[in-house]
Amino acid sequence: MKNPNLLWSLAVLASITVSVNAQESANEPSAAQLPSAVQLPATTTWKFGVRITGTGETRNAQVTFPVPVDWPEQNIKVLSVDTTKNIQGARIKKLGSDAKQMFFKVPRLAAGEIAEATVTVEIEKLASSPPGDPAKFVMGKKKSRKFRGYLTPSPFIESNDEQIKEIAEQFSATEDLAAWQQVEAIYTWVRENIDYKFDTEIRTCRDALAAGHGDCEELSSLFIALCRARGIPARAVWIPEHTYPEFYLEDAAGKGYWFPCQAAGTYAFGHMPEAKPILQKGDKFKVKGHARPLRYIQPTMQAFGDSPQWEWLMTQVENR
Repeated sequence: MKNPNLLWSLAVLASITVSVNAQESANEPSAAQLPSAVQLPATTTWKFGVRITGTGETRNAQVTFPVPVDWPEQNIKVLSVDTTKNIQGARIKKLGSDAKQMFFKVPRLAAGEIAEATVTVEIEKLASSPPGDPAKFVMGKKKSRKFRGYLTPSPFIESNDEQIKEIAEQFSATEDLAAWQQVEAIYTWVRENIDYKFDTEIRTCRDALAAGHGDCEELSSLFIALCRARGIPARAVWIPEHTYPEFYLEDAAGKGYWFPCQAAGTYAFGHMPEAKPILQKGDKFKVKGHARPLRYIQPTMQAFGDSPQWEWLMTQVENR
């Protein structure tokens, strides 16, 4: 995730509780739960939080930051919630069905004073090998509301753009192939036509196409946009310092699975060896107080007085 902006307001709103209406939860099983999957569980301990340093006189600060949640391939156990003495009301709130936030207040923060709140969690995450028989998977037939958001445009994912649709139409020639091969053709095209290049700014799919390069966010967004333009549900997965996409297919019995792939980095299609915890899934979060959907849930702060410095903490404590 690039440039997470801490939202600042000189006037405290009536409430900063973030009401998240993400793309409708499509919490189908992951590839790691396939009967044939080789499960490789990894248990890690992570600390997530926010550290605020006063630059003047700050009053009545109210702060939130996202906390990882359970997913089919990930189990979360909260080990501790730790705060400095100048913090009040620290608690974890559930936001919709697929997100959580830590919320706390800082009544007063003087210049040079530090307020810090962290959540330490134990995370068990399953990785897997690719499915043994990918040819058995087909395009999903489900048209329920929960998949609608994964078939339409999102911030920086312009799946209805004419250029994106023109490129997606090129893959109509693959319709005689198995669904798995059709999606892999999109995946291969993105990796072969967009060079990896890190950028501190977020670029749109059109920008990445025009420049011919992008980093994990741009490559993932372009893959997602092309999948959606072909009627294949796809979404972003956010982990510390990285993003990758996943796509949705069904088996012959109509049971659906989300399959991850590594758009940037080592070739990995239909499986994900990455052990870092999943922070969020999705790429279009409707948050109270924002007129437009957000790409992902970020830390927020609202307060009176001087704007303090801040740091969003994501630290791996232990790996076993």
